[in-house]
Amino acid sequence: MTAGAEPELHLDIPGGFHSLGLDLEPEAQLEQLWSTAKQIWPTGSDFQREVAFHSYREMADHALAENSFYAGFCLDETPDGRLTTASLLARLDPLDEPDAELSARGLFEALSANDNNTVEEIRVPAGPGVLVLCGIEWHADPADDTAPSLPLARADVYLPLPRVQRFLVLSLTTPSLPDLPFYVSLLSKTAHDLTFSSEAAPSRHADSGDERRSSVTDLVRADFG
Repeated sequence: MTAGAEPELHLDIPGGFHSLGLDLEPEAQLEQLWSTAKQIWPTGSDFQREVAFHSYREMADHALAENSFYAGFCLDETPDGRLTTASLLARLDPLDEPDAELSARGLFEALSANDNNTVEEIRVPAGPGVLVLCGIEWHADPADDTAPSLPLARADVYLPLPRVQRFLVLSLTTPSLPDLPFYVSLLSKTAHDLTFSSEAAPSRHADSGDERRSSVTDLVRADFG
């Protein structure tokens, strides 16, 4: 995946994620979304495919409204037969501070002010960053307290990239709460595999040890070293 910046930024999106085609022209994007709907519902009815298509189109429109350059989702079955799903967004925000260490530290302090966030400092080959974990509640109708709701887990990775004068933000959201560590391991891989076309990536930061981890936060932290 390439974002429109110089030097070019390349993201290796995890396998199993279906792209919503934000990088395509409108007609080509609609064709891709319809193809994805048919792939997700190979034995479904045309009505089911149409519902899926319009859902994906709404997801894509929402991602574009948030200035994302990539949006994708996965839908799969776990070995024990459960349905598991997640969505992944990537965007580039302006970066005012050219020092990546200072940018990451300032963001860590700002995000830590929210008691609902679990915030961790991380380091990947591209440099320092911040990982944020939080729980959110999706409401079918925010104005109606009796409307259906769904608990979601969200993981955000913020990486200051002075070479392109941007913050890279990777956001993963899933209602499949038991699978959060697995999904964040995919997010970790995407962050670690980030490269630039015009220069080699810095060397990988050393792992932080092999202490035993049991909580979700510890499992996630292990993925980022």
